Amino acid sequence: MGADAAGEHALAFYLVLAGIVTTAHAALQAYGRLVELPGDAPTLGAARLQSTLGVLALALVLVAAAVRAPAVGDGVVPTLGLSALVGSLALLVLASAVKLVQR
Repeated sequence: MGADAAGEHALAFYLVLAGIVTTAHAALQAYGRLVELPGDAPTLGAARLQSTLGVLALALVLVAAAVRAPAVGDGVVPTLGLSALVGSLALLVLASAVKLVQR
């Protein structure tokens, strides 16, 4: 978002693409923790929530990248792309808060 404010729309697009990789890593890591838990673990609900939030955040980052891709050269930021990016960040913050509360 800061790169967009500075007028560096191509850089902002590549940062969103990098966000896909990091969000996918976080979602897969949360899913891996979920798979390793036994069925009667007390933290099973929190692990399910973290995994779900990670997948939803990944979907929103993918939407943000897909919407921004055609508009990189135009110098405009699509509203849907910005909204999806903010929503993804909010979901990742919520997943982190769930992890902190779980500990």
